[in-house]
Amino acid sequence: MIYEHVGITVSDLERSIDFYANALGFSILKKTPINAYIYKGTDMIEIVKAENPSDKENLKTPMGLKDLMTKRAGLYHIGFRVDDLDDAVERIEKYGGKLIVPPEKYEPKLESVANVTDDKLKRAASPIGKPFWRIAVFADPDGILIELLER
Repeated sequence: MIYEHVGITVSDLERSIDFYANALGFSILKKTPINAYIYKGTDMIEIVKAENPSDKENLKTPMGLKDLMTKRAGLYHIGFRVDDLDDAVERIEKYGGKLIVPPEKYEPKLESVANVTDDKLKRAASPIGKPFWRIAVFADPDGILIELLER
């Protein structure tokens, strides 16, 4: 079994396709009147149009990264690794992303780390060359949280 995609439900299919394409660099793999698969490399997201969109969660109150991660159960974000966090933040704001947690240093308190050779897994396992990663969190046009990691 392998991970294939994450599915998200949105209020406006076209707006979300535009946001993920322009702000995050995804391309359309396939599209129907009710959904679209977008991809970057071999990573995919399925975007599904809501039948009866409700009001998105109000994110007016600033939250810290720990609060976003621990205050509710369920899928709470999609994470993307970026090479330049400052450039990515600027681009996402330009295309309508709402900054929730500004760029900050995150120094993990690791209890164990697997010995892996794959570059993607190595970067996710522990910081390389410094004791921290840089992280920022955005909300997309429907309030879905997007975590950016400079690893």
